[in-house]
Amino acid sequence: MIKSMTGYGRGEVEMGGLKWVVELKSVNHRFLEISPNLPRHLWALEDRIRRQIKNRLARGRVDMQLSWEGQAEKSPKLTLDPAMTAEVRGLLTDLAGILPEPEPVRLDHLLQFADLIVARERQAQDVEEIWEAVSQALAQALDFLEDMRGNEGAALAEEIQGHLARVGLELQRIRSQADLVPGLWQERLRVRLEELLAESTPVDEGRLAQEVALLAERRDIREELTRLESHLAQFREALARPGPVGRNLEFLLQEMFRETNTIGVKAGDLDIAQAVVTIKGLLERLREQVQNLE
Repeated sequence: MIKSMTGYGRGEVEMGGLKWVVELKSVNHRFLEISPNLPRHLWALEDRIRRQIKNRLARGRVDMQLSWEGQAEKSPKLTLDPAMTAEVRGLLTDLAGILPEPEPVRLDHLLQFADLIVARERQAQDVEEIWEAVSQALAQALDFLEDMRGNEGAALAEEIQGHLARVGLELQRIRSQADLVPGLWQERLRVRLEELLAESTPVDEGRLAQEVALLAERRDIREELTRLESHLAQFREALARPGPVGRNLEFLLQEMFRETNTIGVKAGDLDIAQAVVTIKGLLERLREQVQNLE
């Protein structure tokens, strides 16, 4: 089943008097880009979070928000981060020195930096215990996210199948004319050359026929049409395969655009030209939809 790259998921787990909440939001992206938003004292969990998400998702930009509610079973004692306090004070002192009307650094200035005061128990709390809760909440969020991506992917697949069916009908229309194109061009060229040579020196009829046939052959679109039909069949097969298929479909669409453009240039037939315009419009819609597939 194909999946969209857009979706939202939320998971929550209660442990140690706290309710841990993980929220995930994903949007289109060429690759998998993960952006966890973690408090400073939980930065050590970032690599584990990235690995867990990579095990479930293949493409998309994924933003993660981690929060918690409630009060820990053991009330944490507050403590000062001396290194950061000294650094912030130095920066504020430097800033005060370059202001037109400098003023001394006061306590209320320092208290605006929340990370200067930390909870001692939280800072020293067992990372494994926290990870147990976060990983469970993350797994729940990923389940909901994948469900939403799957539902959107199914809706997109239905629309894509409709567009593919219309492309197939237009290809049948072109196929019905493709065998006639070389002969039509050959006749047009023969008539035109005879008009140009009517009052000129007689030419070798055999040589003339050979040149006309060569020029008409260059207008033969059957080879491009066969490749385009093959790409369409491959597109349908890829759409039915499980797992990420977005990049493969993007490549096939590029090839389908190329063959369609060549057919439009070579054919020189009004009915085929109209079919080519229709196919290009359908391929453009397909490209917009495929860009949202994992």
